[in-house]
Amino acid sequence: MFRKLVLSLCVLPGFFLSSVPAAYGNEPAGSRIAAGATHSLYVDPEGQLWAWGNVTDGRTKTVVPVKIMDKVNTVSAATDISYSFALKKDGTLWGWGDNYFGQIAPRHGDTDTWISRPVRVLDEVTLVEAGNTTPFAIRKDNSLWGWGAPGMRRGDLLPLNTSVPMKVLDNVVMTSSSVSHTIAIDKDNTFWGWGDNRCPDVPYRRHKPVRVDLAPMGGRKIVSIANTMGQSFAVAADGTLWQWGADRKQHRACLTDRAIHPVRMKNIDQVKTISAGKDYLLILKKDGTVWSWNWMQQSPEKARKAPAYRQIPLTGILEISAGDHHFLALKKDGTVWACGANRNGQLGNGTTAYSDVPVKVAFPSIPKPLLRLNAVYTAGYAFPLLVLFL
Repeated sequence: MFRKLVLSLCVLPGFFLSSVPAAYGNEPAGSRIAAGATHSLYVDPEGQLWAWGNVTDGRTKTVVPVKIMDKVNTVSAATDISYSFALKKDGTLWGWGDNYFGQIAPRHGDTDTWISRPVRVLDEVTLVEAGNTTPFAIRKDNSLWGWGAPGMRRGDLLPLNTSVPMKVLDNVVMTSSSVSHTIAIDKDNTFWGWGDNRCPDVPYRRHKPVRVDLAPMGGRKIVSIANTMGQSFAVAADGTLWQWGADRKQHRACLTDRAIHPVRMKNIDQVKTISAGKDYLLILKKDGTVWSWNWMQQSPEKARKAPAYRQIPLTGILEISAGDHHFLALKKDGTVWACGANRNGQLGNGTTAYSDVPVKVAFPSIPKPLLRLNAVYTAGYAFPLLVLFL
């Protein structure tokens, strides 16, 4: 299945490190990579889900990828805390990781604050956004559903955690959620927002979705959106990049710079898609190059101010994903590259050393599966049990 390539710099017991098995013939549909708070995810061309970093029990570091599931289509990883979602090809949504707010499964005391193996969360899903303690899912009828931690970004005023998805909006095609607010685009290219609006990102501070005035964009079709605390971003089909809200680096309290309408970001064009990290934006251009806005060079402890835009030394990129302090990039040849923080092994290169430059993720090639999936049936659902073979 895998092309076996022995790397002389690292040999681990029971298996050796290799490159990703196959290149993508076409661009992958949906998110095949996801960079989270302290972990990373990747779906290979055969639908196998790999994970590394803080992905097992909330305490153990996995510095090289381990296989989690099969028949996966897309993934999403949360920011600030480590939990993950995998959307399978049959439309079922599975989650695992931190469950403090019930974002994976109902809480029954202190013993289920961490879900160590994927459990079935929702059916008939086409897109998932892990968010920040508040996940969202778009279902087959294009309805948007939210659950998890309370707060106006969830789309309601209930003061309690909930594991029961609640409908927020109809006709949605894309969504993004941060610690402060949630944004969405519907089939008519209408931009919606709700949540904390101190900066503001939408006209009012409220829990119900409100229509955002996109007049400054001149009717341009939106093809990609992202948000972080206090800021919203949108990419138009013509490659222009737009932003509104407050720059969290300059206005930590989000009380000034009251830009309530989209403003075109200067000195950047031909943008294809974006992904927002903590205090920075990752940008993929149509030519396959990767750029960052406000990305801090060096480790967080030694961070220095970076230029507003910085070109990342990567080419031929299909997809990007920004985590809290690290990011991932998927190349056309099927290789995955990572850069930034690595304290939990989230770069996947067999070390925990920070890297200012992208490093290739080292995938294991072994004669038998590292993790075998056995099904345990409970209340009509099949919950996979991960069994480790060494």
